[in-house]
Amino acid sequence: MVRDHLVCRMQEADIAGAVDIWVGQYKKYCCSSKSFPRTWIDDTSMIAGFLSKKVHEGAAIVVKSDGRLLGYLAYDEFPFHEEKSVFSPSIAHAAIDEHKEEAYLSLYECISKEWVGRDVFNHMWTIFFNDDKLRSILFDLGFGSYVVDAFACANDVVAGNSFHRIRKAELSDIEILSNLAEESREYYSSAPLFLKRGRYSIDAIAEVISNSNIFIAYEGDNPVGFINVSVSTMDNIIELSSINSGLIDEIGVYVKPEYRGKGLGKALLKCVFDHCRSLGIESIHVDFETANLFANKFWRKHFDPMLLSLRRTVNKDINDQRINVKGR
Repeated sequence: MVRDHLVCRMQEADIAGAVDIWVGQYKKYCCSSKSFPRTWIDDTSMIAGFLSKKVHEGAAIVVKSDGRLLGYLAYDEFPFHEEKSVFSPSIAHAAIDEHKEEAYLSLYECISKEWVGRDVFNHMWTIFFNDDKLRSILFDLGFGSYVVDAFACANDVVAGNSFHRIRKAELSDIEILSNLAEESREYYSSAPLFLKRGRYSIDAIAEVISNSNIFIAYEGDNPVGFINVSVSTMDNIIELSSINSGLIDEIGVYVKPEYRGKGLGKALLKCVFDHCRSLGIESIHVDFETANLFANKFWRKHFDPMLLSLRRTVNKDINDQRINVKGR
């Protein structure tokens, strides 16, 4: 750790320099794929607005050396699965390459002390997937991979061949989708994912059918999988998707275990690509948990990973331990 670095609260005057550093990082790690949206470097006003909001909330810091801005970090604080948590999305941090390690270590050392002091033990970051140096820094600090955001061009060819019948869902398919969604929920709670997802009510399923496009696959009369795609109505500064992008979201995708690895997933995905092309949509976004071993392998065949979310849980007895030490 270089001790001549000064870590202090971000000021409005720091925002323009912070945005410049971030744009440089985006160009380095995200301009190699035509599927990644350029929205975020063509118009940086949303990023500047986000940082301005964080400055006023007191939720942004910078690290400087001799007055030169080396990096910054901002964050949101919220309950995650009923646990006090902080989250720094990809637009909320960056550092210049020549001082990346010491800048990030200085920033995290400073801000994590504040977080833990407020009993915030769950720390989450999103970084550029190809930033191996920052990934290594966070890995050494105890962070582990959690979620990947990936993109694909709708004009890419998906050669999906399947003997299964696939059709678009209608409101009369609510019960079919409800049963498949419940199977999906149980799948996510199993090893090695261990993810708790709430049940979808009948009304929620009906709303998804009405507001997006769901394709259901059948073997004979037996429904064996589905995929859900909607169209974004706004730019999303957290996942860096842009307006009028295809979004594989909401109830997402599910294929019964006995039908995986047989081309059904690819056939469902082809429906999504064909649908997006018919609407003139250029980019498609998906996110998936890295612990979802089947999805992790499947999506990377067709999508370019852009963002990686990482998570660290600090030992929750640390503040009790500190109190006990002080009380001796």
